[in-house]
Amino acid sequence: MNILGFVPARKGSKGIPGKNLKKLNGKPLIYYTLKTLKKLKTNSKIFSFISTNDKKLKRYCETQGFKNNYIRPDRLSSSKSNIVDAVLHGIKWFESFKKIKIDAILLLQPTSPIRKVGEIIKAVNYFKKKKIHSLASVSPVKEHPFEIIEETKKNKWKFIKKSKKNIYRRQEFDNNFYFVDGNFYIVTSNFLRTKKTFIKENYTKIFKLKRNWPVDIDNIEDLQVASSLLKLKI
Repeated sequence: MNILGFVPARKGSKGIPGKNLKKLNGKPLIYYTLKTLKKLKTNSKIFSFISTNDKKLKRYCETQGFKNNYIRPDRLSSSKSNIVDAVLHGIKWFESFKKIKIDAILLLQPTSPIRKVGEIIKAVNYFKKKKIHSLASVSPVKEHPFEIIEETKKNKWKFIKKSKKNIYRRQEFDNNFYFVDGNFYIVTSNFLRTKKTFIKENYTKIFKLKRNWPVDIDNIEDLQVASSLLKLKI
């Protein structure tokens, strides 16, 4: 199985300007995803592919050993662009340029700098062995649905989910709630072309990660949390 390790790294970010090259513990944010890609050794062949319209970022990736002649078109690089379109465009270019058929895509977003290589390898092997079409990493929720409220109208609210029994201690809550944490996604090329999405209810299988503090970088506070966790080697 040929897998494209796809790293989407467009130029521009509303939350953190120049986010992908923003320093995190002395290294550009994207460094951590590139480092993960280098360490992935599986039964499948994983090809690295950096999709960017940022020439500065492209030059940095080249210094790390990631070289290709691809530049993401501007029409696929705006904040409103669909990442699926960018991935499909990248696959088409790679297959044409490299003359290699891609069977599946491993999506690694730079905004998730804290990953365990062993978990991804295990997920890739599971994906191949079970002939899965779509797989997404998930982490346990910290805020349980029984505690989350939705404001329905002014001064009115309701719980997102209610227990069918009276519960008086948090330890009694159901523990089968997870959220899609963005650490990684794996899909077949055919699934992505036909479904136009990485994750689809009742189609996508979940891969549970053991995380107390999953991190997805959207703002400066997220960078500060990631910095602390990296120092602790979480």
